[in-house]
Amino acid sequence: MTDTDELQAVYAGSALWLDCRSLVQPLDSLVQVTWHRDGQLIYHQYLVSGHPVSYPPNTTAGVMFHARASSQAVGHVTVWPVAPSDGGVYSCHVIMTGGDDVTDVRRQKTTTVYVCKSAV
Repeated sequence: MTDTDELQAVYAGSALWLDCRSLVQPLDSLVQVTWHRDGQLIYHQYLVSGHPVSYPPNTTAGVMFHARASSQAVGHVTVWPVAPSDGGVYSCHVIMTGGDDVTDVRRQKTTTVYVCKSAV
């Protein structure tokens, strides 16, 4: 069984908001944020001194590995519209390097998501 920090239930067809912004502090270093669903990478963000570094350079704040995942802020991911197959264990992994010391700081948060049939 996976340790879970949060449980979240969403309706199929609605939006799923995943948030680990509290783990991404301070933003004065090199930061890598990855989101996984059941171990599979769905979103990747990379920042230097609080500024997104995108691949390729003309993209938004991160790289999508899931067709319906997007982001509006560092550590925040939205999946929309939610499909029944989107249920599972989502994990946010944060690696921060730099600042006054050169050691890596690693943080993680998990959210178990249950998808319910549409209320309509």
